[in-house]
Amino acid sequence: MVRIKLEKVNKIFNPDVHVLKDIDLEIKDKEFIVLVGPSGCGKSTCLNIIAGLEYVTDGRVLFDDVDVTYVPPKERKIAMVFQSYALYPHMNVRENMGFALKLSKMNKKEIKKRVEAAAHLLEISTLLDRKPKELSGGQRQRVALGRSIVRNPTVFLFDEPLSNLDAKLRIQTRGEIIKLHRKLQITQVYVTHDQVEAMSMADRIAILFDGVFQQIGTPSEVYNKPTNKFVAGFIGSPTMNFWDAKLSNDKIKFGKQEYPIPNDLLIKLKSKGMGDVILGIRPEHIIITPDHHSQSYEVEITVIEFLGAETIVTFEFSDKISGMISTPGFYDAKMGDKAYISFPSEKIHIFDKNTEINLIHY
Repeated sequence: MVRIKLEKVNKIFNPDVHVLKDIDLEIKDKEFIVLVGPSGCGKSTCLNIIAGLEYVTDGRVLFDDVDVTYVPPKERKIAMVFQSYALYPHMNVRENMGFALKLSKMNKKEIKKRVEAAAHLLEISTLLDRKPKELSGGQRQRVALGRSIVRNPTVFLFDEPLSNLDAKLRIQTRGEIIKLHRKLQITQVYVTHDQVEAMSMADRIAILFDGVFQQIGTPSEVYNKPTNKFVAGFIGSPTMNFWDAKLSNDKIKFGKQEYPIPNDLLIKLKSKGMGDVILGIRPEHIIITPDHHSQSYEVEITVIEFLGAETIVTFEFSDKISGMISTPGFYDAKMGDKAYISFPSEKIHIFDKNTEINLIHY
């Protein structure tokens, strides 16, 4: 097993394309870390640098304190699973899984042993004599995983491996990769643009935007204590509600609405000299109340989306500021109906208008 460290890594493809900007990242031995972010943020480039498929412009890559910055991929003892399964169509599953071992001149007995052991682990033993065209997408992905497992790597690298699967199969394969990690206990680095994948699979999540890590933490930390507005908006579905606001005495004013600030939070915000801010609240933390009370707001329901386990409700305040609510089960209302909403003070987030830093937690 191996611990991976990136130190002050920069990657510049030409003077105008600075993809990674002075990033630091330490991945613990046997950890499952997910690199997540929007398209073009640099996450695949970061993975390729760990793999040795790209070299840094500046900085260092260490495996267990050994500098591997310019060591070629074949000497890093890594295995990589790609978005495209990259299986040879003329070979059956057994031949695909054992091909890299055959190239390394390993004896046939050992190849057979490793392939069958990996096939048993992935529950594809009955598929060994089939060609890729005879397999479903999920089965092909398992073969791609098996091809990596037989090499006994010290690091598993995944580059958006579930993107080609349908929603149901993606959930199933996600679970299989988690179980595989628990069985193999190998350091795993997983790249995705899907924050649901990141939240459900990772020991820790590293959120990348514009070539810089915005936050690195457990799923609970990045969800409950986002460092800034970008992380708060990227993690969670539906996305967090954001409203331009202003601190005034002991209240936050957003549009025509006022929200009372608890005293301990008020002291913290005043010590930072804040004025213009952004108020954030997740849709699942907004409560629809049956009656009006002192800390509730009257809103108009504009859209209702019933999804089975939950209902997504879009609403507007009287001044046309809009927001979204995620409420469990079926919400029985019609578009145009009036409703009352409230949200607990311990669930709100307040961001600096200029820096977008979370003022409550950082």
